[in-house]
Amino acid sequence: MREVTKVRALLGILAVVVLVAFVAGCGLVPDRGQVRQEAKKKIEAKKQQAKKEATDLQKKVNAKKQEVRKKVEAGQEDLKKKVDELKKKVEVAQEDLKKKVDDVQRDVNDLKKKVNELLKKIDAQQQQHQRKK
Repeated sequence: MREVTKVRALLGILAVVVLVAFVAGCGLVPDRGQVRQEAKKKIEAKKQQAKKEATDLQKKVNAKKQEVRKKVEAGQEDLKKKVDELKKKVEVAQEDLKKKVDDVQRDVNDLKKKVNELLKKIDAQQQQHQRKK
């Protein structure tokens, strides 16, 4: 009987140990759920951080696009002004050239008239010279 009592006592202790281990094991299961929950929270936080960084980068990209667009527009305006100035200079130069050509043409016409007058005088003198002979 003593041995049976010992066996019973050992079985009782073993049962208590198994029960304690089982309770401790069950206590870990909620810990696993909590770990999962924390992992989900961390993943969600990283996801939100990544979204925020992507949004910030998109804002920076849009700002750079605007900046580049403004620079291009400013460059186009400057170029247009320079083209307009060059057109005006060309127009002025063409007008000056036309005036000079007109002046030269007048001078040529005047010279033709003078040459014709001189030729008439020479002809007249030649005729007088021939009449005298």
